[in-house]
Amino acid sequence: MHTRLGLFGGTFNPIHIGHLRLAEDVRDHFRLDRVLFIPTNIPPHKNMDKDIAPDHRLDMVRIAIEGNDAFICDDIELRRGGHSYTIDTVDHVYDTYQFRGRPFFILGSDLMPELHTWKNVHRLVQLVHFVVLVRDNYPYAGEGSNGIMNLSYSVFDGRNIQVTSSEIRALLSEGRSARYLVTERVLQYIDDHELYR
Repeated sequence: MHTRLGLFGGTFNPIHIGHLRLAEDVRDHFRLDRVLFIPTNIPPHKNMDKDIAPDHRLDMVRIAIEGNDAFICDDIELRRGGHSYTIDTVDHVYDTYQFRGRPFFILGSDLMPELHTWKNVHRLVQLVHFVVLVRDNYPYAGEGSNGIMNLSYSVFDGRNIQVTSSEIRALLSEGRSARYLVTERVLQYIDDHELYR
C-alpha cells in the first residue's frame, strides 16, 4: 500500500512532548499515513550539548512513540555513523519505503537560512516537500531559499509548545523535575540510566 510519508529528523536529546505533538499535528494537517522519526548521529550544523550515547537517544524515541501505529523509528543515521546528511537519509527512504508523491520533510524555519549549504541540496529539493515550522524569532519569509530552484515547501504555523530538549537537560542537571515534559516511560528511562546528571 502506498502512503503519504513524513520525515522528522533530530537529535532528540531527549525526545519530549513537543516533538510528539508536533509530529501528530503535522501528520493530521497534511494527512500523512506515517511519520518516520530519524535520530541524528552527528549533526553537521549543530553542536551536541551534554552528548549521551546515541543508543540512549534511539531507545528513548522508540519508547516515546510506542503505541502510535502512525509513528515509526528509523535508526539509519546511527547505523551509518559519522555526520548525518539529509540527502543520504532521503536516498535510504526512497530505497526502503513505499510512498506516494514526495515525502514531507519537517524542519524549523530557523534552519531555512542555511539550507543552501546542505549537502547536494539541489538534488534534495527534487526529492522532498519541505514542511517549514514557524519558530519564535525565525518567521519564515522565503529569503532562506537563497536562490535554490524548484524548492517545494509548505509553511506550518502550528501550536507553540514551550518546551525544548536543552531546557530538559538543564533541569535534570540541576536535580529538578522534568515530569510532564517527557512521557512517563522516557522519564523512567532517564532515571534508570542516570542520564543528563
